Amino acid sequence: MSRKTRLQDIVRVMRRHEGPVSGTTLAETQGISLRTLYQDIAVLKAVGADIEHVPGTGYTLAPGVLLPALMLTDDQLDALSLGLVKVEDAAGPLAAPAAQLRGKVAEALPDEQAQRLTGLNSDQGSAGLDAASPISEGPWGNDLGEEAATGELVFYTHPLSRGSIVHWMLEELGVAYRMVVLDYGTSMKAADYLAINPMGKVPAIRHGDVVVTETAAICAYLADAFPQAGLAPPLPQRGDYYRWLFFAAGPLETAVALNGLLGVYPTEQQQMQLGCGSLQAVLDTLAGAVAGKRYIAGDAFSAADIYVGAHLSWGLQFGSIPWRPEFEAYCAGLNERPARQRCEAFLQQAMAQGA
Repeated sequence: MSRKTRLQDIVRVMRRHEGPVSGTTLAETQGISLRTLYQDIAVLKAVGADIEHVPGTGYTLAPGVLLPALMLTDDQLDALSLGLVKVEDAAGPLAAPAAQLRGKVAEALPDEQAQRLTGLNSDQGSAGLDAASPISEGPWGNDLGEEAATGELVFYTHPLSRGSIVHWMLEELGVAYRMVVLDYGTSMKAADYLAINPMGKVPAIRHGDVVVTETAAICAYLADAFPQAGLAPPLPQRGDYYRWLFFAAGPLETAVALNGLLGVYPTEQQQMQLGCGSLQAVLDTLAGAVAGKRYIAGDAFSAADIYVGAHLSWGLQFGSIPWRPEFEAYCAGLNERPARQRCEAFLQQAMAQGA
């Protein structure tokens, strides 16, 4: 079954239910994992489907949502593709919206025409997924054999990974970098990449001869490597910065994974043995840290906001973190940042193209 067919089926299943449909039910009807379902829901939202997630209950679909296939002649398709590609290549303020539109139109096209519209064409000068990247060797480039120039910053990632956090960090830095997108199970497990990260996971960066893995560590390293961006407070003021950066990397991510992904709810005795304690305690602590604040570590935006904000935004969107007014207010301000929006445009386009 193609992804387009599955998206249509998901819409039909939700339309047949009078009330919310649980994520588990939707995933089972399609024979997919919850992770894949979350990705499909995000694609549906990206192409305009009005889907609401009710925490603890499921998904609801607004009446009248349809995903009709567009009917275009080849000449019409070529004209549309060429026009959008030229706008993307111009690298102006409309470049990212043009790339998003190309992906959204492709979702409503038959498979052959969708591939024709979204396929990279060097003769047309298509920018592909590079619209959000200052320097890139192509959205699916994976030539790991090329030696990095002295000081070159190489970013290994996949659009649907924690690499999105590092991507946001890099966009905030405003420095040149080369993005290498790897595929799960293939290039991510290849010997040349395992030499960079033996875990075979992304993200990772190579900055000259320095290799850093683990998302929070990468953010902390980059903030120090490029101090002119001001994404780390002065050393005497780094207490809250380090505290919340690694609180999110440790207790928050562990507690959310145990409860939301694995369905494990530790007993009181087990909570004493776990560094994260309980999810309730973690969320109460984090809510207190961001309540009434624009930034989590002082009066300035920092790498800690990138890491904490990304986790909270993802959790709120997919229901793994219960809604709280403190979280919504904190994330709303962060999501308005231009660098964040550029990364979101890149992600939506990648998902529309079947990443």
